[in-house]
Formats: sequence, structure tokens, C-alpha cells
Amino acid sequence: MNIRDLLKQSDLILGVGVLVILGMLIVPLPGFILDVLLVFSLGLGLLILLTALSVTEPSEFSIFPSLLLITTLFRLALNVSTTRSILSKGPAMNSSVIEAFGTFVVGGEAGLGKYVVGLIIFIILTIVQVMVITRGATRISEVAARFTLDGLPQKQMSIDMELNSGAITEQEAKIKRDKLQREVNFYGAMDGASKFVQGDVRAGLIITAINLIGGVIIGSTIRGESFLIAIETYGKFTIGDGLVSQIPGLLSTTATGIIVTRSSSEKKLTSEIKDQLFGNARTLYVVSGALALASLIPGLPFFSLMFLSAGIGYLGYSIERVAKEEIKKIETVSQEKVSERKPENYIKEITVEAIQVELGRDLLPLVDASSGGHLLEQIANTRKKFATDFGLVIPAIRIVDNLEISHDNYAIKINGVVVGQSVVKADRLMAMNTSQRELEAIAGENFTEPAFGMKAIWIDPNTRPDVENKGYTVVDPSTVIITHLKELISTFASQLLGREEVKALLEHLRQTHPTLVQELDYDKGGRLGVIQQTLQNLLSEGLSIKNLPKIMEAIANNLPKSNEPYFLSEAVRQSISRQIVNDFLSADGKLHVVTIDPRIMDRMNRSLVRDEVDGNNIIILPNEIRIRVMESVFAELQKAAEDGRFLIFVISRILRQPFAFFLAKELPPRNFAVIASEEIQRGVPTEISSVLTLVTKEEQPQEA
Repeated sequence: MNIRDLLKQSDLILGVGVLVILGMLIVPLPGFILDVLLVFSLGLGLLILLTALSVTEPSEFSIFPSLLLITTLFRLALNVSTTRSILSKGPAMNSSVIEAFGTFVVGGEAGLGKYVVGLIIFIILTIVQVMVITRGATRISEVAARFTLDGLPQKQMSIDMELNSGAITEQEAKIKRDKLQREVNFYGAMDGASKFVQGDVRAGLIITAINLIGGVIIGSTIRGESFLIAIETYGKFTIGDGLVSQIPGLLSTTATGIIVTRSSSEKKLTSEIKDQLFGNARTLYVVSGALALASLIPGLPFFSLMFLSAGIGYLGYSIERVAKEEIKKIETVSQEKVSERKPENYIKEITVEAIQVELGRDLLPLVDASSGGHLLEQIANTRKKFATDFGLVIPAIRIVDNLEISHDNYAIKINGVVVGQSVVKADRLMAMNTSQRELEAIAGENFTEPAFGMKAIWIDPNTRPDVENKGYTVVDPSTVIITHLKELISTFASQLLGREEVKALLEHLRQTHPTLVQELDYDKGGRLGVIQQTLQNLLSEGLSIKNLPKIMEAIANNLPKSNEPYFLSEAVRQSISRQIVNDFLSADGKLHVVTIDPRIMDRMNRSLVRDEVDGNNIIILPNEIRIRVMESVFAELQKAAEDGRFLIFVISRILRQPFAFFLAKELPPRNFAVIASEEIQRGVPTEISSVLTLVTKEEQPQEA
């Protein structure tokens, strides 16, 4: 098995490593194995430090807190093993690494002098770790963790708003959320992991003291060595062990400080040091001049200062020369671009969002999931529901904050035009009486629900259980906005279906019905626009275009007869008539309809006017008769509301579309439907609820 195959067994290696660490606490180890482990500890500390220098942001080194714990445990276990070996073997201790650090590395005077020097170096290293690096890294970890958690809601809201506005895709949003979660987890873990570093340094100091004191006692009492010999022997091993243990600890501690002080960047730390510290030639010239002047001061090393001054000055000159060359290249490229410059393109400035929801400042928490807001989730569900129910893919809905409107207001724009706006209390709930009976009065602020114009009351959230027990329907502020948004999208659905959307639907249909799409040949002679207008006519009357194959078959069958969208719309309605009628069936399974008095139908037949843009229109003259017709229609609308049924008119196929357009100009949208008698299939249980007629004396048959 080669190294590459061995590295693939990471779980096995980690498991064996942990077992080895535990074994080091119990089993005595020979000197050569201790040397291997000590060298490994030094190399691992250096590897961690260099990795910390190379990352561009802390979360890239997400294993660092866990790695810090494992390496700390490893060094402590190694300290226990070396202590056992020093105290049990004494002068026979055979670790080359410890002996080298205890003698040759520290240097110093002959005899005990070098061990005093080594002890001082060890104490200095310990003080630097405890008082400077470890304390600073611990404090920074605590602050970074707190600020990261405090800023989490705003960062999450920013990602959600970018996604909802279409600035990023769902996949990009997922990546950003995962990255943010890793960052939070990292700083939270580092806050605790830095405590391991503190404990490691203190434990190393205590173990060193135990080695020295215990070694002197054992050597001078049990082994019969003189006091000076015992100090020299155990001092050498103790200082060597302390240094070889503290240096990897110092490397890990330094890496901890670098990691927690590192801010997110696109460059490595070394690159940023080069760019920021040595990127200004003028600063280097000033430093060079200051060193040159310092070399003239009597007593200071002239040649050393002049050499350093010359080196820094040359570095500044090199940087300045490179900068000038880069500027010259940029100017050359700019001149070339100027000669080829075209007029400025401001096409992005005139871009209009298909759907945009503007929120006042107090409503922004509604889009923050961490604060309990779920407006974004409801919007996603709304888009999915429209695709499922209507076959219409709603464009991405952009949510923006608007400081120009009141803090508790919102506005809904479709194609850049405000189509709805209202007030929402973000810290309240809305209660409505949706039943047909009188309910006990409740405390709150009166309000008119924006989607359906119902009377409502803003209540305190704490009173919700009591209000619901009284029979009221209670909804949160997000639901108020989303209900309003749904109704407006339903009303203006036809305006959201452009040619690009129709083409996308046809290309999707091509995957399952290639022959049908080929027959439509929508790229020919403006057919795409005809298909678009036909689908828009269906959507404008609240019909679903989900059954696209059936709809396109009807269009393909009738295109040779006429390419008029209104004619094709009626042909499509005939082909999907079962779907249309089924959507209007009441809870009892019946179709409750209102028929039209023959006198009114006769008047409408004689009032048909052909329009090249709007198709057949009904122009009832005189105006007095038109007003009476609409009064009767409003009366039927009131009856339907009292009976709890949807108002459905039945009329002949020829008059269906003109009558529907006639009513749409007067009635609130989507409050009624007009179906042709030919659309009601045999076997559909139909009940005539009323007859639309003129009951006033002025409207007699002879006037009709």
C-alpha cells in the first residue's frame, strides 16, 4: 500500500492516532520513539502555522478548533511520556531531541550557566505565550464569536433578499448560507478551543517544574547523586523537554492568533502583507531616509544601518518602477478603448422588475427568518402554487426596502406600476370575522383587509388564543401581505405572461409533444404573439393554462381558420370546457348559475360592435339602459354573496366573451365568471339560482 492509498484511510489513521495518544499516557516509550513523536509534534505545529498563514478566510480552516484540541492532547500525552522517562531513567535518558534542546540549542556559559540561560529562555517563551499570544487570541475569539452571532440575522436577511430579488440563484444562496453557518460554527468553536491553548501552556509550565523538582529530589535521595550533579542532569533534560514542548505550543498559539484576527479576504495573508505593508514606495523612502540619518548618530552601527537603508530604498525604487509600468500599460489600454469608445449604454437603468414588493423600515423583520419572519418562504410557496394551479411560472419577486414610504407601509408593483398598497403592523396580528354571525367585540385597532376589503382588527399577539376562541380568524402580518400579493398576481396574471415566458412554455412542451409544437410553428408569421394573447385572454378570466397540450391542440386545430386571439380563446374554452365547469362546481357538486333574460340578450345582440383590438364589444345605448343592466348585475352579486356562492352567468357562446368584457369594466375583477351554455357538458348537475332581468317599469319589452 502506497502513501496515497494510506491517506485515503483517514478514519483509520485518526482512530489509531487517538489510541496512540491514550497509550502514551500509560505505556513507557523508548527514547527513539519519543524522538520521532517530538519531531512529529514540531512538524505538525509548523504545518498548522503555515496553513493558518495561507487561508483567505477563517472558515476555510474549519477543522482548526478540533485540530487544536487533538494536538493539545497529543503534546500533554507527550509531556507525560517524557516526564516518565526523565524521572525513571535519570542520566540514562536517551532522547536525542531533548538532549539537543537542553544543551546545544540554548548555548550559554560552560557548566550550569547554559542551563540558567535555557531556563530563562523557557520562562520567556512561557510568558509570551501566556501573557501575550494566548490571552490576546482568547479575547479576540470571544469578541469575534459574539459579533458573528450578533450579525447573523442581518447576514441571513441579506442572503434571502438577494435570492428573492433574483440577484443570486437558489444554489448560490445555499452556498452562502452554508458558508455563513460554517463561519458561525467556527468562531463558536474557537471561543472554546482557545481555552485549551491556555490550559496547555499552564500544564506545560507545571510539568516542567515537576520534572526539575522531582528529578533533583530523586537524583539526590534515591540515586545518591550530589545536588549539583542532580541539578545539571535533570536541569538539562527538563529545559530540553520544556523547550521542545513549548515551541510546538507556541506555533499553535500563534496560528490561533492569526486565524481569529483574520478577516475575510480574497487574498492570502502573505499577499496582503506584501500589498499593504510594502506597497507604498513613498513610505519605504521615508523609512530608508530615517535609517540613513540614524547611521550618522555616534555609537550606532553605521554599516548595518546603511545596508538596511539601501535595501529598503532599493525596494521602494523597484515598487515605484513597477507601478509606473503598470500605469503606462493602463493608459495605453485606456487610449485604445477611448478611440473605440461607443456611446454609453444605460439599458440597465430602464429595467423594470416584473413584480416588486417595497417594504417600510418596520416591516423588514418579516423577511428575516432568524427573527421569526417567513414572508420569503410564503412567497416561494406562492410561486409554486401558481405554477401548480395555473401553469404560470411567476417571475422572481423582488423585495426592497423603501425609505420614502411610511415605516409600516408596503407597496406592490407589477411592471413598475403600483397596483396595491396598505398598512401592516409588524408587531400585531390581524383578526377577522369570516363567519356569517355576530361575534363578541374585541379590543384592537380597526383596519380594512387590503385583499378583499373585509373589516379587520389589529390585536395584541398575546390575546390570540382568546380571540380565536371567540370565533375570529387570526393571521400574521406576513399572511396579510402575501394574501394581497396573491390576489393582485391573479388579477394581473395576464400581464406577467410575455413572449419569452410563452416561448419557454412551448419549449418545455416540445420535450413531451414535439409533433404538436412543430405543427404550431410559432416562429412563423407572428404566431408566437397570437398564442401569447390567446393565453392572456384565458388568464384574464381566471382560467388555468396548466393543461398546455390540450390548449395548444385547440390552437393548432383552429389556426388555419383564423389567427384572431379572441376566436382562438373561445375555441380553447370549448376544448377545456370540462375543466372550466369542474372548477366552478360548488361544494354540493352542482353548478349554480344565473341565466340572462331574453330581452337583455336581444339588446346585447343588437349592441355588438366589432373592434380590431378588443374583438366584439357590447355598447348598450342609451346609457340609462346600461346603468339599469348593471344595477341588476350588482343585485345578483349581492344575492350570490348572501347565499355563499360564486356568481356565474350562463349565456350563448357568441355573447359570452363580449358580456364578460362588458362586466369586467364595471365589477371588481375575479368576482364573477361568464360561461357559455355550450361549455356545460351533458351530465353536469346544473341549478339555476336566478335570472338576470330588468324589473323596473321603465324597461319594458317594447323598449328593448
